[in-house]
Amino acid sequence: MKRKLIGLLILMLGLLPAGAQNKNDAKKVLDATAAAFKKQGGIEATFKADQFDHSNLKGSVSGTMHIQGRQFQLTTPDMITWYNGETQWSYVKANEEVNVSVPTAEEQQNINPYAFLDIYKKGYNYSMKETTLRGKPCYEVTLKAQRKNNNLRTLIIDIEKSTYAPLCIRMQQNNQTWVRISVLSYTGNRHFKPEYFEFNHKDYPQAEIIDLR
Repeated sequence: MKRKLIGLLILMLGLLPAGAQNKNDAKKVLDATAAAFKKQGGIEATFKADQFDHSNLKGSVSGTMHIQGRQFQLTTPDMITWYNGETQWSYVKANEEVNVSVPTAEEQQNINPYAFLDIYKKGYNYSMKETTLRGKPCYEVTLKAQRKNNNLRTLIIDIEKSTYAPLCIRMQQNNQTWVRISVLSYTGNRHFKPEYFEFNHKDYPQAEIIDLR
């Protein structure tokens, strides 16, 4: 279950309430969020991800993400994933196995919750309302896929007003499964060397390499 949940991350409504703002306002907030994210350079974030089948909690996992541009490293108790902008390596600790792949944009959304900063620009309808999360005023932006067969049907992002930092990301898959990613801490202006986002076999000499490319 945890491995499946990481795959959905690793990233995330019903009727829009009265007083909601229009799609132009929602896009402006998403544009500002993307700009703030890029301005931060390297980012370190800790998170907790919960998977739900209807209203039933099916599994949870916590971890840390390091992101720089299109590159990221995702670490959980069971798995480490590296992505250098082209190739992805996923190391499963239990069986010392590394899967090597070249993920599609949709597959990246399942791994990297911040991938919404690229996908929102086409294929989704927007809506927005103002809310409060953990005592912080937020914009709650909802994206709904225009195509019914889109694997990611609904995306809800709670964005802190003062910083434009995402605090919570909720994703509905095409199979009705929901994933909620709570960002617990967020630190910007970090710098990581390119090799930080690549698997180094010397660090895991016993690992079996499975090339899926």
